[in-house]
Amino acid sequence: MSVPRQSQLVHDLILPTLLFAALGGMTWAIRGCSGFGAMDGCIFAGVTWGAAWWFVARDPRRAQSRRYSSGWIILALTIGVGVSGERGWMQWPSFFAGHLQTNTPAGRFVPISPAYGFLWLFIAGVPWAGLGACLLAWCGSARPLRVRDWAVRLGCGFGAAWAARFLFDQFPALFLPLYDTLKAQYADHVANPNLLRLIRDDRAALTHLGLYLGFLLYEIGRRDWKNATLITTVGLVNGVGWAACQNWHWAAGLWPGASFNWWRCWESSGGISIGLAYGLAYYLVNRPEPAVGAAAAAPGRAPTHPNLERLAAYLGLVLGLGLSVKNGLKGWFNIYCGNEDYWNGVLWRIIGPLMLLGAVALVGWVRRRPVPATGGGDVFPRAARLMWLVLLVQNIIAQLVTGPPRVWNEMAFSIYYVLLFFISASIVHHFHCLKMGELTVAPSAPSSALPRLQPT
Repeated sequence: MSVPRQSQLVHDLILPTLLFAALGGMTWAIRGCSGFGAMDGCIFAGVTWGAAWWFVARDPRRAQSRRYSSGWIILALTIGVGVSGERGWMQWPSFFAGHLQTNTPAGRFVPISPAYGFLWLFIAGVPWAGLGACLLAWCGSARPLRVRDWAVRLGCGFGAAWAARFLFDQFPALFLPLYDTLKAQYADHVANPNLLRLIRDDRAALTHLGLYLGFLLYEIGRRDWKNATLITTVGLVNGVGWAACQNWHWAAGLWPGASFNWWRCWESSGGISIGLAYGLAYYLVNRPEPAVGAAAAAPGRAPTHPNLERLAAYLGLVLGLGLSVKNGLKGWFNIYCGNEDYWNGVLWRIIGPLMLLGAVALVGWVRRRPVPATGGGDVFPRAARLMWLVLLVQNIIAQLVTGPPRVWNEMAFSIYYVLLFFISASIVHHFHCLKMGELTVAPSAPSSALPRLQPT
C-alpha cells in the first residue's frame, strides 16, 4: 500500500528537520557555555544529532528501508562534528561592522568591506557542518570498500587538506584580507595580535574546507551520487545559513540599549542552521526504498556486520555522553565553585577510567552475546531507550551549565531549552509510537541471541 505524499513530507522532511533544528538550537548554544567550547562542545552536539538521525531513520527489524540508518552514524557524527570544532571564528564578526581588528585591547583596527564577513562565515560554515556529513556518508556507501579504496578515500581528504594549507602558506595574499596593504602589520605579531589570530583562523578554516572538498570529490569520482548529495547539501546550506546570521552582529542595532547575550543567540541560530541542513539532506537522500528481504543492510547500502554496528553505536554513546557529562559537570562546578581547571582534572580522574571500563565491557558483551550475521530480529531492540537516554542527559547538562537562575539572561535560555526539549521529545515520542505500530502490523521473527522485542 502506498504512503500518502503528505505523510511522506511530514515524516521524511518536516519532523526530522524540526527535530534536528531543535536539538541544534540547544546543543550548539551549550557549546559556548562554561565547561564546553571548541571540540568538547561540538562532540556534545554531534552525539545528539547522531543519535537522533539514527533513531528516526532505523526500522525496528533487521531489514532496513533507508540507506543511512546504520548504528555507525552515532559514532560518525560524534567524531565528525567534534573534529570540525577544533578551530576558532572570533576574528570575523567584526568584519560585519567594517572593522578588521589589529589590536583590540589598544582599540586599533582598519576599515574592511562587510563582504569579507559573509565570505569567511560561508567558508567556515561549509566544513563545520560538512565534515560530519562526510563521515555520515561513509555509513551508507553504495558499494563495499576494500582496503585500497579506503586508502584512496582518506588520501583524497587529507591530501586536499594538505594542498589547501600549502596554498595558504605559499600565497597568503590570496587568502588573508587586505594582505597587500597590511603586509607589515601581518608580520608584526606583537603589535598586531589579532592579525596573528586571523592567520590561524583563516588557515584552519581553509584546511578543513580542503578536507571536506577532498572527501566530496572522492564520492563524485566514485559516482556515489547520494553520498555526494548528502555532503554537498549539508555543507552549502549551512554555509549560506551561517553567513546570513552574521554572528548576530545586527542585534545590538535592532534592539538598542538591550542587555542580552546576543552571542549565545548566534550560537543557537548556528545550531539551528546545521539542523536545517541535515534535515534537508535527510529528505533528499534517506527516504525509504523497496525492502530487500532480511538483509542487514538498507537498499543501496553496502552490508555491515551487525555486531560491529552494535559496538560502533554503543561506543559512540560512551564517547559522546561520557565527555558531555564530564564537561557539563566541569561547567557546573566552574559556575558555582570556580576553578574550572581543578575540577576538570578531578572529573577526568573519575570519568576517564569509567569511560575506558565501559568501552572494554561493551566489547566483551558484544563478543559474549553476538547476533547472527543473517536472519531476522532487530539489532537494536531497545533503541528508544538509547534515544531517550541521550535526550535526557543532554538536556539536564544544558540546565546545569546555564546559570545562575537569578541572572535573567541565563534564566531566559533555561526556559528556551525547556521549550526545545518539549519539541524534540514530542517528535521522538511520535516516531517511537510509529515504529511500535509497524511492529504490530508486521512483526519480525526475533533472533535467538536477542532479548524479546518489546515496547520501551
